[in-house]
Amino acid sequence: MESTDIKVYEFELFKKDKTVVHGIFTRAGGTSKGAFDSLNIGINSGDEQSAIANNRKLIIRKMGMKPLVFLNQVHGDDIKVLKKDDNDLSEMFEPGKETYMADGIITDMKDVFLVIQVADCQAVMLYDPQKKVIANIHTGWQGSIKNIIGNCLDKMVLEFGCRPENIMAGISPSLGPCCSEFINYKDEIPQNLWEYKLKDKDYFDFWKMSADQLMEKGVKKDHIENMEICTKCTKEVFYSYRGEKTTGRFACVISMS
Repeated sequence: MESTDIKVYEFELFKKDKTVVHGIFTRAGGTSKGAFDSLNIGINSGDEQSAIANNRKLIIRKMGMKPLVFLNQVHGDDIKVLKKDDNDLSEMFEPGKETYMADGIITDMKDVFLVIQVADCQAVMLYDPQKKVIANIHTGWQGSIKNIIGNCLDKMVLEFGCRPENIMAGISPSLGPCCSEFINYKDEIPQNLWEYKLKDKDYFDFWKMSADQLMEKGVKKDHIENMEICTKCTKEVFYSYRGEKTTGRFACVISMS
């Protein structure tokens, strides 16, 4: 049975296009207990594997019984490209398997859900309505420094002929500038990115950094939607590593029909 407590947030930009099916899942409506309560999909979070498997099945059911692709996310900048004519698709749809080690994924395939799992990091969803291509990116502070967003857009252009000015982008709930403190930022964050530090505070605005990285590649400002929901401030709704340390991961998924 599908839990009636499952709640899904959507981007207004994507809702305008019936081709896009997507959702940002809250932590409600799953089977995990304790610190992982309740819709945790993070295999490496420390939660019981049976609960995680059940939660992933709940998400599959909620999204319409279409195959989901999970990544083994490592805070890198590698992007997996899946094309319609790929030959290695047979094993990627197992809900308990993270087939590819990457932090971003692009495809022109329909009816396949690309999943990013987060708990303070951003999931950045991309959609090109002209070329019918989607992408989903996992970017925390390390991904931001490596500009995984720019890397993904470059691959969309190279592999699918996308034009950045046509691409729509959505930034998921994630750690906001209100809570993104980096005491050791001089050792962790390159000096060229210190412009994103708040005045008189060791806090960084990674929301603005992501929007700028999108626009630097040619994505239009009015094609970018940031939910502007801080996960640490809303840890009763979304998982937050900064807010809880021991916690789960919530799912951010996108597909085309």
